[in-house]
Amino acid sequence: MSITIANQSDVFKFALVLYDYLMQKGETKEAHDLSLLADSCYSNDGYALKAHLQAFRQIQEKGQTLPFQYQRALEEAIAYLAQELKVRKAKEVPEGFRAVVDTGECRENTAKAQEFQEFQEFQEFQEFQEIELKLKVPDPQLGERILQDPLVRELSRDFQLRVREYETTYYDTPSRLLINHQVCYRIRNFAGMYIAAIKGFGSSQQGLSIRSEWNRQLPENAPTLEPFLDLAIGRELESLIKDEELLPIFCTRFKRSTLELTGQEGSRIELALDIGEIEASSSRDPICELELELKSGQMEDVVRLGETLCQAYRLKPEEQSKYQRGLMLAGLMFSEI
Repeated sequence: MSITIANQSDVFKFALVLYDYLMQKGETKEAHDLSLLADSCYSNDGYALKAHLQAFRQIQEKGQTLPFQYQRALEEAIAYLAQELKVRKAKEVPEGFRAVVDTGECRENTAKAQEFQEFQEFQEFQEFQEIELKLKVPDPQLGERILQDPLVRELSRDFQLRVREYETTYYDTPSRLLINHQVCYRIRNFAGMYIAAIKGFGSSQQGLSIRSEWNRQLPENAPTLEPFLDLAIGRELESLIKDEELLPIFCTRFKRSTLELTGQEGSRIELALDIGEIEASSSRDPICELELELKSGQMEDVVRLGETLCQAYRLKPEEQSKYQRGLMLAGLMFSEI
């Protein structure tokens, strides 16, 4: 099998192939680490490249025994990503700072060098923006049919379906400070690894939502703001919550089947079918929905694909997120949210 790394699309495809290979060879931890880093990038394309570069370097440093074609592809992917990030970083330098970087005058102009460092730190820690379209699916069987749709197969190219099980717990303080300030805190458990997320409620119209999101990996399944204290949002929440405890309010459990699609204008879109349930105390509500999440590119590609699927399968937009549905099930949903 020949694996060629010539562009960004090849890198993402190789990540899927490498994940499958590691799983087949019993290297589950390395596979899960690769998967978590790749999944944590969300819609910001720069973060996607950094996450894959970090994952590939970790695999290379641990010295896994890979077939020659995989080793060569890994080296090519690392070289490609490093060069691409270098080019992007140069383009991100503000015009006023370019002479300082290009001529090496940072030592002679301490003030400008400090400003440039602060600019880099801002770029590194700004939040992700999650852009996704949710569609209601009447039953799981229809969802499976949609995954086999000819258009979906055409856009997915290699049609590599990934299936995972997620369990997510949502938290708030006893006085509901997070809900009142329109912030969500959750911990997602995937294969024994824990990812904490802080989300803003953002905006939603006709199933299309845009919101800010920050993610950190946790050493254990326990709510804490500690990993977020390098961010303004983390410090603000710590100041808001003070001594109050973060307690579980509801959880979701679902199977997610995903495909990586390429839109008409070259956008990278993740199509996900989620099937499971929301649980709050003794109450349960089924989950059966499609998500089209923009990873990179144009939002119009997401809207266009959503409209096509709605017309073909008579689907309707899902106006409420899993979080909002969970709040309603737990009796905590406020009318203004």
